[in-house]
Amino acid sequence: MKDIRTTPAGTRPGKPGLESRPWIADGDATPYLFIDPRQGPSGVAQAFVGHRRRVPGDARPRGAWGEWSWDGETLQAQVDPLGFFQLFVYIKGDQVGVSPSILQLLAAGADPAPDPVALAVFHRFGNLVGNDTPFRHIQVLPPGGTLTWRAGQATIQDNTPRPRTLDISREAAIEGFIELPRAAIRRFLDSWEGPIALPLSGGRDSRHILLEMAHQKRLPDTALTFHHGGRVLNAEVQAARAVAQRAGVTHRVMGAPRFRLRDSLRGLLLTQLCADEHAQMMPTHDFLTGSAYAAIDGIGGDILTNPDDDAAGFMERARRDDFEGIARALMEGHARVNNLPGHAGCAGPLYSPDLDAAATERMAREIRAYADWPDPYQAFWFWHRTRREIAYTGTVVLGGAAMVDSPYLDPDFVALGLSLPWSVTCDQDLHDQAIHRAFPAFGDIPFAEGFRSQPLPRMRAHRLANILDTLRVAALAGPGTALQGIRAATAPSPLRRGPSDIYRLHHDFVQGMSVPEARRLMALEARLRRAAPTGEKVVTDVYPGS
Repeated sequence: MKDIRTTPAGTRPGKPGLESRPWIADGDATPYLFIDPRQGPSGVAQAFVGHRRRVPGDARPRGAWGEWSWDGETLQAQVDPLGFFQLFVYIKGDQVGVSPSILQLLAAGADPAPDPVALAVFHRFGNLVGNDTPFRHIQVLPPGGTLTWRAGQATIQDNTPRPRTLDISREAAIEGFIELPRAAIRRFLDSWEGPIALPLSGGRDSRHILLEMAHQKRLPDTALTFHHGGRVLNAEVQAARAVAQRAGVTHRVMGAPRFRLRDSLRGLLLTQLCADEHAQMMPTHDFLTGSAYAAIDGIGGDILTNPDDDAAGFMERARRDDFEGIARALMEGHARVNNLPGHAGCAGPLYSPDLDAAATERMAREIRAYADWPDPYQAFWFWHRTRREIAYTGTVVLGGAAMVDSPYLDPDFVALGLSLPWSVTCDQDLHDQAIHRAFPAFGDIPFAEGFRSQPLPRMRAHRLANILDTLRVAALAGPGTALQGIRAATAPSPLRRGPSDIYRLHHDFVQGMSVPEARRLMALEARLRRAAPTGEKVVTDVYPGS
């Protein structure tokens, strides 16, 4: 066994209390521990991965991170209080393993038996729920979760916080949504002395962070916005440009057309076969990974402030204890986005055709666990969609940065958001009112929905390049021959092209998993990573700040 340093040199330009151990670009050197009493241990006895920040005088750590320690007899592992860092744990018989990489555990000898019901949910809903993974004997640690393993016996403790409904006025809630992010951002700025990059969309969360940083007179060193239309700006970029220009912050736009299958495959491998999104975020990943920037992630702000358009119907179903109805509606909504006309059920009929009822029951069981929470739908979405799918934005997409901070995951803000009564949040206007009240000088700049995307030209040279790259990547991706990979990628599907690729690749990887296949996939991810442009090479336009 060998040990690793908790924090590599050069990753702590801030004050004491910051711990940063980016791991996402380590490939087959990603830390892991695998203990088999018959074969002996492999990997590292102690490791810290992710980003953690300690606030003086406050015992609650901030950030998304995992760590473990094994003294030869007892293994202990834990994750951040919200469990947004996906630390994978393998338990079967007297074997145990832990790593931020599923592929590392599988390459070390973990049993690759699939979990049919977990996969059935994934095929219909687009992400995993609870602490499931695609593999029966591997799970993630729950929020604030701890693992204790000794003499072949494992205990996992779940420390998910349980809120009570607040007796709070709308006015007080608005003030809370101003003051709590303000305090969280101030604490981070006081701790970090290095450069800062802010991914800036056309929505509320990142705009709020930018304007608060301007209020505190420390702008990010750059804002980052991706789109794939070159100089043809979509609504997101137009909104981001308008607010960045008004704030006076340097704005980098990553507008180069991308290779769709290549980015989809990279996203699938980087998220350890546990998510169907994030391909669109690969330019941001390639800009930040290995850089000196701290990245500020706006994750959590939306679901903790504004229910979506379906929330009222889901709230009514929760009051009637119709959690199966909520589960079915969520799966149907996901399918509508991904299906071609005439098809239903997303990838379910293709890859888990006999498990509709099992998938519905699995999701309903998780939703039912929040029946007595202030908003059961919001709670499910936060713990099972935001935590299990969107969280990869911070831990994977941005995770290669020198530090990552997520102001809306500050424990005080999370506690407020999850405790608000439905009557305070139901009009979906709470966050807008907070932003306009705190920053009235920017109130005339619409969000993305107030802009119109510029149409892309019908004839684009990149289309041919994308077709050729799709064939090239398809030949590399499949477990079979190059010709089999190309045939699979070009076969007709009842799903839209992007989802069709993701679910097909995911199915092939999971069903064909073995020690050699896990090693092949890690090597494939490393190959794609080395071929990708990085840093300023992904930037197409830089708009200097004032």
